[in-house]
Amino acid sequence: MSRVKSVLLVDFDNIYGATSEEVVSGLSNWLLWLEDGAFSPKNRRRRFIDKRVYWNLQFDKYRPEFERAGFSAYNCRALAKRKISAGKSSADIVLTMDAIEIALVNEDVEEFVILTTDSDFVPVVNRVQAGELRVVACGKETDPTYELFSQYADAAIHIGALKAAFSYERAKRKWYRLRSPPPEIAPLTLVRERRSPLMGRVRAALETSEAPKDGPPPELLRAAAIIKELGERMPDQPLSKSRIVRALSIIQEFTPTYQAGLRPWFGHKNFAAMMRRLSQIQPAIEVTTLGKNKVETVWREPAEAPPPTPKTPPPVDDEPEARLLPRERERTPLALLAEAAKDVDLPDPVEDTAEEAPEEDPEDEDAEAEGMTSRV
Repeated sequence: MSRVKSVLLVDFDNIYGATSEEVVSGLSNWLLWLEDGAFSPKNRRRRFIDKRVYWNLQFDKYRPEFERAGFSAYNCRALAKRKISAGKSSADIVLTMDAIEIALVNEDVEEFVILTTDSDFVPVVNRVQAGELRVVACGKETDPTYELFSQYADAAIHIGALKAAFSYERAKRKWYRLRSPPPEIAPLTLVRERRSPLMGRVRAALETSEAPKDGPPPELLRAAAIIKELGERMPDQPLSKSRIVRALSIIQEFTPTYQAGLRPWFGHKNFAAMMRRLSQIQPAIEVTTLGKNKVETVWREPAEAPPPTPKTPPPVDDEPEARLLPRERERTPLALLAEAAKDVDLPDPVEDTAEEAPEEDPEDEDAEAEGMTSRV
């Protein structure tokens, strides 16, 4: 079995702070541990075609030990005074540029081993994986960095296993075997299980999502939801094939190879065909063809819809109101009506000219009554 052609990049300031000075005294041991196949695919042994270490000026005293082990040592002294006084270095940016350059120039590389517990290197892992290269990172099991690199890198070395490798010795080969057994990996020493918030949302989506009867199959909807979760963490950046395959492996109906009763890629011809189908289900998944059966997958955040334009009310005839004076517009209709009534010329009230009948004298009435009696 051929060895994996790897590149080893060490952020010494970070690893030294996470472990101890034994990272120098046990250099040959943990280097042999990696070469014998620790965290390699199918326990294949490695052959480091390039080994580089990046540190601050204060660690330059370890240069002889690392150069004897075949490393190229880079003194990454900071330039800003405040960073110099704080003991900072420019190792992060130098390591990043070297990783991208090696991935683009050296066609023989199959794998990168980046020893750092700095979560800022997640974009570097993504960019290297975009070239179909395998990446092994390192993280502390006592904080989220190990869990983070476990999600994004192809493999993650926990600090406990690296410390145990400081005293590693290759086991003797049995007479009936071609090679010695692969190195043992120290178990995680976590007090409680750390569960990823991302995978928690994915599990919740798997439990609640149901496909409509006339829509795509439920496994494709689940796959689109998982890629959506991955893309929202790193929008507008390429999602490597290995990461997508690793994330979709939680779906029972998914397999990248032929298995009993299952066709690979959800029944599609290849990975590219599957991704094009998923982009039809979720338009935010952008799939770009780079070559024959090779695509680049990027999650594009959908643009926010512009706010709806308020409808303009129909025009109102303001001519009667325009004829009124400003003061009159402020008055109530009842006040306007009262003022209008004052201006109207009403006729004067008519006087009663009829003459009043004179009152009759009671004595005349008595005389008239006596006359009528005498006639009778």
